[in-house]
Amino acid sequence: MSIHKKEFEEIEPKKVFTILEKHRDDPDFVILDVRTPEEYDDGHIENAYLLNFKSGSFENELGKMDKNKKYFVYCRTGRKSRKAVELMKKRGYMEAHSIIGGVDKWKRNRLPVEK
Repeated sequence: MSIHKKEFEEIEPKKVFTILEKHRDDPDFVILDVRTPEEYDDGHIENAYLLNFKSGSFENELGKMDKNKKYFVYCRTGRKSRKAVELMKKRGYMEAHSIIGGVDKWKRNRLPVEK
């Protein structure tokens, strides 16, 4: 009998970058940006899917996403992404991780962003 362990933790940007590079072509690994469209346009992690945490449709849109994929969630500093991951946990997602320090720390670690 296999037991699926649910995983929710905060992960350092460099570790996330390594994981995403290793699984670049794997559709089960999703990078989720929960900032506003303006913040996203100012610079985001490659292949990030935008789902604005502040929008009125955030919870509804979250409900449409595949709960069995592995999500790496970020915002600017890490606050909204932690809240989003908590919500994902309550909603039955199998795996969702908040990127420590958000995109700000990602950039300080000199990891790539695109516009």
